Amino acid sequence: METHKRELGSGFQDDRGTILPIEHELGNVQVIWSKAGAIRANHFHKTDTHACYLVTGSIAYYWRNHGEETIKKEIFEAGTKFTTGPLIDHEMVFLTDSVMIVVSEFKRDPASYDEDIVKISPLHEQYESL
Repeated sequence: METHKRELGSGFQDDRGTILPIEHELGNVQVIWSKAGAIRANHFHKTDTHACYLVTGSIAYYWRNHGEETIKKEIFEAGTKFTTGPLIDHEMVFLTDSVMIVVSEFKRDPASYDEDIVKISPLHEQYESL
């Protein structure tokens, strides 16, 4: 009997936590575990869009339209879905240990991902100084 079970990707791990890619062929789906205090993103996407669902924990989400000065901050708790489109500077500061599911429109293999993002200065530092 044929199985529908598939192997997971190898993932990525550093001192902030773990990113486990669930799907690369249908766009991209990832589960991201982050430790309290971890900072992720600090970039904008040229063309990609991603939807995030915070399964557990809480984050401070900083964002602005690329090229604008005003930075906005929102606090998201477990159970929140949020979306980031192209040309939106964004950063996530994890306030607690958290688990998040991220679904991206495009594949997130390293070459495609690096081609689509542009790193920016940390938004939370700029927000705090305003």
